[in-house]
Amino acid sequence: MKQFMKKHDLWLRLLSLFLAFVLWIVVRDIENPSKRTTVNDVEVKIVGADQLYSEYGLSVIEYTTMVDVVVEGPNNEITDRAFQKKVAVTVDVSTLTDGAGEYALTPQISTGSYNVDALRTDPVTVRVLVDKVTTTTVPVRIETTGTTAEGSRAGTPEPTTTKEVTISGPAAELQEVAYAYGTISVDDRSSTFTGECGISLYNDAGEPITGTHVTCQTDTITVRVPIYPIESVPLKVTLTDGETLKQEQVDVSIDPAAVTLIGDQNTLAGITEINLGTIDLDTARTGVAIEMEIPLPEGVRLDSGQPSTAKVTLTVKEEENVSTRSVQVSKFVPTDTAQEETPYTVSVLTESVEIELRGSESALEQVDVNALSVGLTFDSVSLGTGTHKVKGVIAATGLPAGVTLVEEDVEVEIEITGTAEDGNAGGDVSADVPAGEAGDGAAAESGDGV
Repeated sequence: MKQFMKKHDLWLRLLSLFLAFVLWIVVRDIENPSKRTTVNDVEVKIVGADQLYSEYGLSVIEYTTMVDVVVEGPNNEITDRAFQKKVAVTVDVSTLTDGAGEYALTPQISTGSYNVDALRTDPVTVRVLVDKVTTTTVPVRIETTGTTAEGSRAGTPEPTTTKEVTISGPAAELQEVAYAYGTISVDDRSSTFTGECGISLYNDAGEPITGTHVTCQTDTITVRVPIYPIESVPLKVTLTDGETLKQEQVDVSIDPAAVTLIGDQNTLAGITEINLGTIDLDTARTGVAIEMEIPLPEGVRLDSGQPSTAKVTLTVKEEENVSTRSVQVSKFVPTDTAQEETPYTVSVLTESVEIELRGSESALEQVDVNALSVGLTFDSVSLGTGTHKVKGVIAATGLPAGVTLVEEDVEVEIEITGTAEDGNAGGDVSADVPAGEAGDGAAAESGDGV
């Protein structure tokens, strides 16, 4: 045997093999030593979320999404980019049984099939916030920014994809959200267009929602923005002749003289003016502004900031021999339609009312104010006790030729009381007038009403 081993140098060969292995270990440790390094920004993945929700109705609201991982192993492995991509960090939330709250969980590290030791994460624990999540909807509000092309106005933006968006999050935080808000530019636009609009969540105070765990199902919506042409249109009125005042004798002032309309271009092209209505010169007072509604043709609307009414003032031309005279009438003729059935007493509280007469100056000077009275008709039983305002009708006798009474609404205040103590059948208006008794004498005095 010895001769065999000697003959074939077996010991020498075994020794050489051992020395080669030792040399390989030495060389490996010198050229590829074991080192420690940190793999930065490894994504944390949550596992067990479905089980957490199904068993406890909880969802992960927020958690630490990135950590660094400290590993130790052969230099050629830990520096290999392929290895660094294999490093994974997971956190299991299925074991959270203590309800909603914030937890510090120890993550699990995997390095794949590499001969590398995972030592720890930095930070060592992962912060996880869990809570009950609900959903609700909030309205979408869109506003325009910028300036349209000259001669155009932007209308109200109209969301076309949805007018409400669904948001999710903890119930307490959802209560803070009032609406989703966005803006869209209309710079240099001259026609209606559709575009994309980014939206954010806002509270009732008009402040953006920040730092919450509320999420929105979408962050952009499609919006249609109508662009309208604008047109300035003059206002006018129609006058009808009166007995003492004709159209050619008055000047008409309208404030505003014109309004700006927005609408379909074809519709606007057919509108040359807007007629406010008809004014009867027999009943219209001069020098007093008459407020009239601005009627709008179908398919158009007033531009922003435009008034919905106009004030019309009539003035007599200087060269015309037409004057007005304002007088105070203090004679009242109350007539109670309840007559003798009423248990009430009526007092006239208004001392006098102002009326206007129109005609030549010489004719107006001849008017006898004592011939003017105000007739009042009311039902004291229907009105009941208390203070009331009733309509009065002006009556006049013996007006000079060429003098007319400018009709207008006259309101008179009366008081109805429950007893008839100081009856006075139609004389002094400051005294109580027994209901049903006044009127006969005064009506005879007034004669034919004008």
